[in-house]
Amino acid sequence: MGAITWQYPAAGALAVVWLLLLVRRLDPPFRQRQRTSQNAQVPVWVSIIGWLLIAALVAAAAGGGLLWLLGWPQLPKQAAFSTTEMLDLLKIGLAVVAGFGGVVALAVNYRKQRVTEAAHAHSLNQEERERTKLFNERFKVAAELLGNDEVRLRIAGVSAMAGLADDWETQRQMCVDTLIDTLKLPKDDHDAEVANKIFRALRDRLGTPLRVGLWSPLNFDFSGLKFDEADFSERTFEGEVIFDGAEFTGQHTSFERTAFRNLLSCHGTRFTGTTANFSDALFTKDAQFVGCSADDSTLDFRRAELKGRALYFYRSELKRTQLIWRDTTLNTGAVRIERCEVTDCVLDFGDVRGATAERRSLGFLFIDMSKLTRCLVLLEPLDAEYQRVWIRDSPLEEVDLLTGEDDAPPPWLKIRGGEQEELPTT
Repeated sequence: MGAITWQYPAAGALAVVWLLLLVRRLDPPFRQRQRTSQNAQVPVWVSIIGWLLIAALVAAAAGGGLLWLLGWPQLPKQAAFSTTEMLDLLKIGLAVVAGFGGVVALAVNYRKQRVTEAAHAHSLNQEERERTKLFNERFKVAAELLGNDEVRLRIAGVSAMAGLADDWETQRQMCVDTLIDTLKLPKDDHDAEVANKIFRALRDRLGTPLRVGLWSPLNFDFSGLKFDEADFSERTFEGEVIFDGAEFTGQHTSFERTAFRNLLSCHGTRFTGTTANFSDALFTKDAQFVGCSADDSTLDFRRAELKGRALYFYRSELKRTQLIWRDTTLNTGAVRIERCEVTDCVLDFGDVRGATAERRSLGFLFIDMSKLTRCLVLLEPLDAEYQRVWIRDSPLEEVDLLTGEDDAPPPWLKIRGGEQEELPTT
């Protein structure tokens, strides 16, 4: 009965100690940091007493467990011990005392370690605060330079803000946004130098099609800007690129071999008398041309690659413009022209590579509810068996639709609804 009475407390004590040690080891980092700050305030004698209690509990549990395993043997009376046995018992007692002394040393060393960790954490926090303070001071100086009346100081401000963006990773987006916002301020005769300096800073940090640049992961909001001879060629954008309400003018606008790995947004964008070169560009996500206009321009997507769902023209107005998609690759998406006015334009979709036979493409070009007037539409898909062109509910007036086949229309061209004239084919 005695064995039954003692075995449960001994086993329970062992379990409690084991759980305490396990919980201390598996505490999440925030709990450990919390204890560090709290233990730094606890007197050392409290820690020593705590460790002694733990040691006593462990010793009691171990001793009770050992006695239980031995069947709770009866210890002999004191007179039965020889001198040698008494000396051995004395050694054991001294070893126990030394063990408790070791516990005290362990508690002291543990306390020192926690204090050292707390000091180190405080030092790191203090260093981070100092760095943030320095960055804020640099940002203030750079912003003041950007707003200065003297051109040379504004140019210096561009360099200062760009350098700060390179160093201040957590607020890099804010610094770059400040540079772009500078382009949106009212301009004078000398602001072209400042704008050129900002665009050079952007190009230098946007990498190449093969290598991501330091600023490539950021979002770029160029809304409302007017670009003359813009050059974004051979750059990589991993964040969103927004040209909403922007205008592109000048003879050349280049996005040649540019990688857009996120949304390209052109809502209300205007292309006026320019050749916007997107040849060999990569579109990983959607490209949206919504409510945009193109007058006397060329939008050249020759040999581009579309991996997103669609390159989307919606409620856009194209006049005397060439839209070229020759030799492009549409891996997973399509070009969609919906609710658009297309007048005196050339739409070249020759030699387009649509989805593979395994994907059974439903179409690589959709013209929906749009009006085409006096247009030349070139349609010559590389694989007519699996690629489809859909023209739905779209009036075609004086439109030459060239398919490269004698059939009118060929099987891969699906025309539905709308008042159609007889379509010339060749």
